[in-house]
Amino acid sequence: MEITKLFDLENDGLNMVVDEQFLYIRCMKDMYKYNLSDMNLAAHNTVFKKDGKARGFSIFGEYIFLYDFLDLYIMGKCDLQVIDSIRLGVNLSSDVGGVMDFDPPIAYVSIRNGRMDALNIQTKDVCRHEISESSNWGSCSNGKYIYAGTVSGELIEFDKDSMRVNRKTELSKKKNIYSIVFNSGLLYMVSQDRTIKVVDAASFEVVCVAKKAVGNMANILGIYKDRLIVADSNKISLWDAQTLQCYDTFAFSTGAWSKGVALAGNKLFGSDYNSVFSAVFE
Repeated sequence: MEITKLFDLENDGLNMVVDEQFLYIRCMKDMYKYNLSDMNLAAHNTVFKKDGKARGFSIFGEYIFLYDFLDLYIMGKCDLQVIDSIRLGVNLSSDVGGVMDFDPPIAYVSIRNGRMDALNIQTKDVCRHEISESSNWGSCSNGKYIYAGTVSGELIEFDKDSMRVNRKTELSKKKNIYSIVFNSGLLYMVSQDRTIKVVDAASFEVVCVAKKAVGNMANILGIYKDRLIVADSNKISLWDAQTLQCYDTFAFSTGAWSKGVALAGNKLFGSDYNSVFSAVFE
């Protein structure tokens, strides 16, 4: 597999997301948007006055939701301009962990120590819900449900209609669930116990496990042609989505905490602290 350096970008750990025909990158104080076709810069905005490492973003519809410690920034996906900023946290015990889902105009925002805020981005009204006693680092959504994996090893199903926790189960004793992806009725997750687990969303039961499969900070990128793609400390592994048999593992720059990497079909975008790369796998 050939790895191509796209451009230099000095950073202290960045985040990247592929959405439609663009690659979006948060780097230190800035947001960047690149055309996937030619990697030309399509938009740029210096959002912050100072560098900061407690940042990340997600994209839903026409919006970018960028978080920075206690604040949530709402940006236009087209031009990267800040539409609004809202302070949701108060101190170190209530910083923002990111947007879990967005049903216009409600953004469901993860807050440290098990809180989830339902934020109306038009009125700025906030409904706060305690969904767990511990924080969640990994989440995904499907229809009316949000699935959150906690640092204590619980998987939680939250019903957006009733605004209540619907189900929860302990999957890993006191071990953080880092990343969750929903696909075809199944929930795929990686956790601090170094396992990949597959949970049937209907029964909420584990249907497949791969032990000693990943490192401590793995990140599921998605599924391509029935293969689960996992980023893990500067390597990528491909797994059969049904059996969790490992197809292949290869070196590739995945950035800090395996968050500086993104998947678009069978094309990877990755980063180290100096540059951004791409590669295509079979």
